[in-house]
Amino acid sequence: MSETTGNLNRSAETGGRVPAWRLAVFASIAFPSVGMSLPLSIFLPPFYTKTLGLGLAEVGFVFMLVRVFDIVTDPVMGIIGDRFDSRWGRRRHWLVIALPFMMLGVYKAFMPPGSPSIWYLGFWLVVLYLGTTMKTISHTAWAAELSSRYDERSRIAGFNSFAGYMGSLLILGPLAILEYNGTPPAGHEALTFFGTMAIIFAPICVFGALSVVGERKTAPAPRIGLVQGLGIVLQNPHMRRLLLADAMASIPGAVMSGLFIFYQAELLGTAQFNSLALIAFFLAHIFGVPMWVRVSRKIGKHRAFAISSLCFCFTTSLFFFPGEGDVVLFVALLFTTGLAYSGLQFLIRSMGADVVDYDNVETGGQRTGLYFSLLALTAKAGGALAIGITYPLLALVGFDAQGDNSEEVKFAFRMIYVVVPVFAMALAYLSIRGFKLDVTEQENLQAQIAARDRSSS
Repeated sequence: MSETTGNLNRSAETGGRVPAWRLAVFASIAFPSVGMSLPLSIFLPPFYTKTLGLGLAEVGFVFMLVRVFDIVTDPVMGIIGDRFDSRWGRRRHWLVIALPFMMLGVYKAFMPPGSPSIWYLGFWLVVLYLGTTMKTISHTAWAAELSSRYDERSRIAGFNSFAGYMGSLLILGPLAILEYNGTPPAGHEALTFFGTMAIIFAPICVFGALSVVGERKTAPAPRIGLVQGLGIVLQNPHMRRLLLADAMASIPGAVMSGLFIFYQAELLGTAQFNSLALIAFFLAHIFGVPMWVRVSRKIGKHRAFAISSLCFCFTTSLFFFPGEGDVVLFVALLFTTGLAYSGLQFLIRSMGADVVDYDNVETGGQRTGLYFSLLALTAKAGGALAIGITYPLLALVGFDAQGDNSEEVKFAFRMIYVVVPVFAMALAYLSIRGFKLDVTEQENLQAQIAARDRSSS
């Protein structure tokens, strides 16, 4: 392990470029996450409503409530992760600790016995989210600290994003075949398949990454409390813009994924192509991530994010038009929307690593965990807000999850599916327009950090 760490440190000192094969193993941690995150947003809410018969409003409320609890744990985990080292460093041991929480939570939430209550769903979602909080914050903070280079950080974040989307394709392929042959998209078989894949691959990918990738040495985190730490973070002008953009950019995906199965069943009149359509969406990400990495190198991360968000607004507005039997049009729109959306999340994370440099200069220490816990928090807040609002809205307009909705109700559903995501993404675009931390500013910050560290050594 020390040899691996030494190799990585030498790589960082000579330009910060991590070898592609090593980065691929590191990014593989995002692969099993798909087996949890994809069903959590797309399949699990309809599974507990449409298949198991729980109410739309109560399921939406539980998902939002559990997310609120999850939000509270994020900054706590960020500070703990920054403070407590092990012989593996500051990040890697938390991934091992997270595994049993994630695996047990997946097993219980995705494969419930009999007719579970709303309390059963809430409890096991809490366990699952505790594990994903530890995993997500530790992995993203570790990724942000792998390199000090502006463009290399986009490459690392892009690798993580690419691995997640590739995992989506590999998981959705077999499910699409089952679904086409009559397996319900939100049924027991589908959720069991997702859960089994996550449970099998999570430990394999985590221990694989730990065995070949080390941690780059960084300045210790300042010893300050949670409230003081949050106050300093929120005083960071770059971080305020990034947090708002991240929260707004997280809403559209949660809204559209949470209503995805209902859209096909009610507006297209078929449920045979759910996974096939999702394959088109994630296939677009496979092409889109490398494209947005190259665009960000040409014009900067914040400008690439702005263009990506505007493209998303345009393509999403077109979802108002597909109707009965328009499966090809729907799939085409999913592909173009996926191409636009593929740049948003990893660019935010890459910019977050640069914002941590600003904090490092201001406070004299590296608090990557706290910063990325807040980015995880805003992403979850956006997702919770999306489900917590849209499901009760559907109940308010009289939408029936079991089907047989009137044309007026379908029109209201269409409006919710299109207007909420476009409005939220427009706010994300406005939030990032004034972001000033470009490559020149980031290189100046790194020069100050290096000079300070040399004088103190």
